[in-house]
Amino acid sequence: MMNFSNLIIAALNLSKVFEVHIDENGKTRIAGIEGYFAHAIFTEMNIEYDIVFPEDNEFGREVNGNWTGIVGMVQRGETDLAIGGLGINENRFRVVDFSFPYATDGISFVSLKPSEWSKAFGFLELFDLPTWMLLLCIFLLATAIFFTVLKDTISYFEVFHNLFGSMLRQPLILHIYPHENRLLTGTWLLFSCIMSSVFSGALLSFLATPSNVETIENFKELSEAVERGTHRAYSGKGSIVVPFLLNSKESHLRQLGKTIEQNNWYIKPEDALNNPMKSLESVIVGSSAYLRFLYGAHSTVLISEGNGYSISMAFLIKKGFCCSSQLRKVMSRMVGAGIYDRYFKLESFKYFLMEQTNEEKIKIGSLSLKDLFSAFCMLLTGWGISFLIFIGEIVVANYST
Repeated sequence: MMNFSNLIIAALNLSKVFEVHIDENGKTRIAGIEGYFAHAIFTEMNIEYDIVFPEDNEFGREVNGNWTGIVGMVQRGETDLAIGGLGINENRFRVVDFSFPYATDGISFVSLKPSEWSKAFGFLELFDLPTWMLLLCIFLLATAIFFTVLKDTISYFEVFHNLFGSMLRQPLILHIYPHENRLLTGTWLLFSCIMSSVFSGALLSFLATPSNVETIENFKELSEAVERGTHRAYSGKGSIVVPFLLNSKESHLRQLGKTIEQNNWYIKPEDALNNPMKSLESVIVGSSAYLRFLYGAHSTVLISEGNGYSISMAFLIKKGFCCSSQLRKVMSRMVGAGIYDRYFKLESFKYFLMEQTNEEKIKIGSLSLKDLFSAFCMLLTGWGISFLIFIGEIVVANYST
């Protein structure tokens, strides 16, 4: 049993990760994933500790050789340790030491899932462009064939109008008497029936449950979307995310980090719990494990497929700390015994149950005017064109007389 004097620990008060509570007796109690893990370590080492918080409430950024946040507090010797999902990297290693790594994490991003079509004429995308082009070609070819078979007994426009009406399940009024041409008519009726039924079925399915639109699933797509100006990528202020992106070998990651830094797209660490994604254009880039912990139970949130990179997580230790070797020894034993994984899974399960209770159910309602806006647009457009043609015919008739 070891007996060290009180330690001063720098941390951020992050819900579910490292929570600090004061009981009725004024004694500090820590909770959360890393809070429980740290408490188990300090209990094993028989260490008393005090928790302090940085004034800027940041993890830590390097500014002119000095560090902000909890990293800066350890660098200046104001605290002995720093805890809070801190990754091991070269820049930090120059000013602080690290404990035994207790987890491996990566970088991912989360965004809101677009749940329905936002375009008024989204129903046109039920078929892709090649399918629409093929249908148009077949329709024009069929019109030319029927016009030729009828041998000038009907105008080209009337043939076009009748065939188009048959596609909309209207009767086909074409006087084709020779029996050898009935096969042509039957083939067209079968084709138009199948295509109209397929489109009607897809349209009804779309109106009942709108399909998911295309989403951003990896960092390359995210970087391109940010560069186009359609999305904004936010990161925790003082986290390791932006420095990694700026120093990445991948050009799209460097461009993404540069854009975040230039536009100052940062959020405070505690804001990650307060639904920072206010719109479909907002994307949060951060710790893969933490993002999955927060949003894994949300059906409306998309988590990126691949990690941007992997990094080991550890406690920060001030240079010359007397108990570094003992701390690393105890941490290695606890990590090997699965203590950290146990706390992580336990807190994740508790948070999952809480979020499942709060998760909104799918809203079921009647079709609104917005859902049928495109149909009314086409109707009014057709009436407008018909009215203009009607006025034109009257003007031409009066001019002729």
